[in-house]
Amino acid sequence: MRLELYEEKPEAASEALAQVFEAFSKETEEAELQTVRYNLVEHADVFAQHPVVNQAMQKMEAPLPLMLVDGEIMTLGAYPDMEDLTEITGLSFQDIRTQECQCDNCNCRKG
Repeated sequence: MRLELYEEKPEAASEALAQVFEAFSKETEEAELQTVRYNLVEHADVFAQHPVVNQAMQKMEAPLPLMLVDGEIMTLGAYPDMEDLTEITGLSFQDIRTQECQCDNCNCRKG
């Protein structure tokens, strides 16, 4: 499954959502879940070249943030929360940590 998040500014996402996308962005092509984030400032060409994203941006007044799941729009105009991600993917994100995080309670802000 591939999650693509298109957003105006990356700092607008919640810390938990940012952690999920960071943790799974390093996974391989064969991984169960792959994630990628694009923001309008740094990746305007990606927005323009993706037919689904481009169409949503032309038709809607405020489509961002927009999340695609395997190429189909799953959320539009709002960030998904952890419950949304769990429902969409079937995975639990209660205890998500990045690969660099080695602590037991994940209060280190690394994951």
